[in-house]
Parts: sequence; C-alpha cells; structure tokens
Amino acid sequence: MKNLLIAAYKQPFISSNAFLSILKKRIGEQKAGFSGILDPFASGLLIVAFGAYTKLLSFLPKSPKTYRATLWLGADSQTLDIEGVKSVENIAPFEKAQIARVLDSLKGEITYTPPSFSAKHINGVRAYKLAREGKEVALREQKMQVYALKLLHYNHPFVNFEVSLSEGGYVRSLGALVCESLGVKGALSALQRVGEGRLRLEQNERGEFLSLCADGVDSHKKSDLRDSFVESKSYTQYNKISFYPLFNLNPLSLLPYPRVIAPCAQEDAYNGKKMLMTNTESGIYKWLFKDFFSLVQVREGGEISYLYNRIPYADTF
Repeated sequence: MKNLLIAAYKQPFISSNAFLSILKKRIGEQKAGFSGILDPFASGLLIVAFGAYTKLLSFLPKSPKTYRATLWLGADSQTLDIEGVKSVENIAPFEKAQIARVLDSLKGEITYTPPSFSAKHINGVRAYKLAREGKEVALREQKMQVYALKLLHYNHPFVNFEVSLSEGGYVRSLGALVCESLGVKGALSALQRVGEGRLRLEQNERGEFLSLCADGVDSHKKSDLRDSFVESKSYTQYNKISFYPLFNLNPLSLLPYPRVIAPCAQEDAYNGKKMLMTNTESGIYKWLFKDFFSLVQVREGGEISYLYNRIPYADTF
C-alpha cells in the first residue's frame, strides 16, 4: 500500500471521480479519496489521499476554499453553470461600480439554496441524480460564510471575481444571488479552485499553474511542506488529459495540531495502551514516534484517546 497525500490540478470537463481513477493508475494505488469534490466543468486544486492517508482527510483544514469564477450574465441554465445553458439573453451592460456593490453586499454569512444539480443527499440519493431523472428536488436553505469577495474584471456580459468561502458553500449559488440582485439570469461559465485550507495555487498572468504555497504550516521550514515534485504523464480517458505537476505533501506539516515527540512510548502507543499526558492542555496532538505517528485527543486530567493510531510516514512517488 502506498501512503501519499498529494495536491493535484483537475482539468475542466472531467468529473472528480474520473480524474481520481486516472490518478490511481498514475500512482499505482487503488485506495484513494479527495477532500472536496469539484464540479465536472470546474478546474483547480484537488487534495488527494492514498492508502492509509485517506483517513487523514477528515482532519485536514478545508476552509476557506478560494475560487476564481466567471459569471455569464444573461445565460439561463438549470444547473447554474455552462453545462446546462438552455438560452442566452442579450442584456444591457451594467455600471462596474454597481456590480462591485452587489458583490460587496454578499460578504459575511449569507443564506442560499444549494443547486438542484449538486452532490447534496436527499433520502440517501445525490440531488443531481434525481434532477437528471426529472424528479423534483427540494433542498433546504443553508448558510455559508463568505470571507472575501472581490471583482477582478467586468467585460460585459462576463463578470470575473474571486471568492473565499466556508466548506460546503456553492459558488454557483453565489452567482445566482449576484444575478438575482442585478435582476437578470446568469450562470457560471468557468470556475477554478485556487485555494483550500492552508494551500494555494500560484499562477502567472496567463493563468498557468506554477507552484503551490502554504500559509501557516506547522513546520520549521515551509519547504518541508513539499517532499517532492513530479512531472506527470498524460493518460487518455474519453479525451487526452494533460496533467500539471503533482505535489507530494507532508501531512505532518498540514495537520493543524501541536507536535509531541515521545520515542520511549512507541511500544505502548503501538498497542493502543491507555496513557496519561500530564501538564498538557486539552486538545488534539500529533504524537510522533520513530516508526509511525498518531493523532490523539488529550482530555482534562491528561487521559488520551487515539483518534487515529499507527499512521505510517509518507511514501514518495
């Protein structure tokens, strides 16, 4: 089993699951998962775990998620994106300042309805599956936090903006709220995830993927975040998928918990023995040993419980 945590760049117009299948062949490991799905038409950052590291995904920070989006004013789409556009209405241009004011009004906590074509569950079934069958999809209103939202360009009828929002939020729904405020229909024609949690893609002026950076990682050196850098080969699935470079991530740097080094307790930890960590504040810790590490919860009084024990150190490509 290969135990890896990587940052990959998903190309547009391929589902996240199809992209994951290609990565499984590339890496040579069938047990895999990702931290947050991307819509098929969307591109950008996808954090992928292999082997034992799939269990680490729930512990990784996933907020904020940062996107760059293009909103097509006048496009009528049932899916709220370019894949479901049914018609396009020519509408009069807006003042750039008006669009900027609308975006500014949507910062903070907002209420929205998830798209009917979404991965939300209704009685155990994905909403998009019901929508494709023509069945009624009634999703409850939800809240999302919009941490930052700024206008990048306005070239009518296209509005380019960048947004940072909480985990689970939908940029398509945000786009619908923008259009509602402007009194027009609209849909996203492009969507790119450029950041998730502590990770962010660095790009040039042409939007080409250049590098990966991290903010506030638990590491003495930021370079510890990236154990290796590998150029990936192309694979063919329906069409040719060209990979950007993949980054092999160091989970110890990304997991947002304090480190505790206790080599003398390795055997007891390996056997899951109950132990005490006195003079230690309550919370979650990364417990490092020579041959593995563990995630433990320290409770009042120093008693520990194992959240995930005997985690192997990362492999390389």
